[in-house]
Amino acid sequence: MSNLPLISIITPTYNHEKYIGDCICSAQSQTYTNWEMIIVDDGSLDRTYSIAQTYAEKDSRIKVFTQNNIGIFRLGETYNLALSKTQGKYIAVLEGDDVWMSEKLSLQVAEMEKDDNIVLSYGKAYSS
Repeated sequence: MSNLPLISIITPTYNHEKYIGDCICSAQSQTYTNWEMIIVDDGSLDRTYSIAQTYAEKDSRIKVFTQNNIGIFRLGETYNLALSKTQGKYIAVLEGDDVWMSEKLSLQVAEMEKDDNIVLSYGKAYSS
């Protein structure tokens, strides 16, 4: 899949120790495998950072960064930090307490690659 574009998944997270493992596993379960995941922990007070770091030690596509907590009202700064670390052609956002269906990236990349005029792709969400 090396001839397909690299997708940069940016994952801002804060106090998501209950969810971050499932979040990361949903990225790892993608049928589209040419991706990198940039996780930015916003100074969590729980084990979010250490859990994410454990995944990064086993999967070189995952990179974990931390910062002093700046909070939700400065989330743009957290996104910008993540974006500054990306190398992909496309950016995908996966919040630290969310998960993706396994074909999400495959479906979206296929559509994006059909037409250079497509600049945004999004999907529906559901709650179980």
